[in-house]
Amino acid sequence: METSQLWDRLGRFLAVRGVSGQVQALAPIVGGFSQITYRFSVGAGDRQRDYVLRCDRPGGAQLTTTDRALEFRVIEALNAAAAPVPRVRWADLSGAELGTPAMVSDFIEGPNFLQAARSGLRPTAELAELATRAAAQIHRLDTAGFPVEIGRDGGDWDGYIDTQIQAWRDLEARQAERMPVLRYLACWLDLHRPEPVPLCLIHGEYSTANLMLQPSGAVSVIDWEFAHVGDPRMDFGWCIQRGGKEPPNVVADHLDLVCRRYCELTGMSETAMNPAAVSYFVVLSGLRAFGAVLDGITRFTKGDSSLLLSAYLVSPWSLACDQWLQITETLGSAARQRPTRIGAGHSGERP
Repeated sequence: METSQLWDRLGRFLAVRGVSGQVQALAPIVGGFSQITYRFSVGAGDRQRDYVLRCDRPGGAQLTTTDRALEFRVIEALNAAAAPVPRVRWADLSGAELGTPAMVSDFIEGPNFLQAARSGLRPTAELAELATRAAAQIHRLDTAGFPVEIGRDGGDWDGYIDTQIQAWRDLEARQAERMPVLRYLACWLDLHRPEPVPLCLIHGEYSTANLMLQPSGAVSVIDWEFAHVGDPRMDFGWCIQRGGKEPPNVVADHLDLVCRRYCELTGMSETAMNPAAVSYFVVLSGLRAFGAVLDGITRFTKGDSSLLLSAYLVSPWSLACDQWLQITETLGSAARQRPTRIGAGHSGERP
């Protein structure tokens, strides 16, 4: 859709909802591979308000597919729970008004954590502390008021991990050619399970790019399309995963601090929340993004997709594999130097 068309559609969309004033300064926000995001303003002077429009990419340009209606309902529940997230205002869940499923939220003034770290605005240790506090607040939320599709607190931990590991095996099975590294990682994950913890609401894409630092010092967490009930350590694993490709790696560089503070804030034991356990989830969490990458590459090689982004992402896939294999070797070496292993899967002793 041309920007001029979207501009007109957005003006009509807001007018129907009683928002007076002209849409101004509609411009894309750069970053991310999933949805298209725009910043825009309505009104002028003291009455000017800034918003974010988040909408689906057109068919054929999507690397991943998520449900904007579900994300909207999740954010509504987060708002009702006073979670550290921007307030969602309106949505066109069918796409009939804006031309694609979309929602509008308040714009958060300030840099994201990645920008704050790179510019030296805040010390990375301080950012790691703030990221840990925000995660702990999210993970403590009661999911009773959330959409049932994301799950409920306190589910079966082993069943959750089984599903995650099986997804690695399923990913390998549907690729254009066999990929032994995926089978190896699935077996390693099965044999080295960490101590179980209660399942809770997790962000699913927790990273320094999705953490906003407001001028007041408050934190807002954006982009909730992958939220679900899962193991809370998945959020830290994914944050390290992303940080390895978008340095500085704020959480990894201060992982001892993150683990200690998270235990203090949530009451989780140090045997469950420690650098080795989080490293396990660096590997496990990789499937969510890189599964879509590999599937996109396979569709591209078969001629079922012309999305060049899939070919471009071959490089970060290779980097991710290197990171995962380094983790398995490091944890394996540490385990061999101790009387007991880090953990064992269903075929052996549990940690």
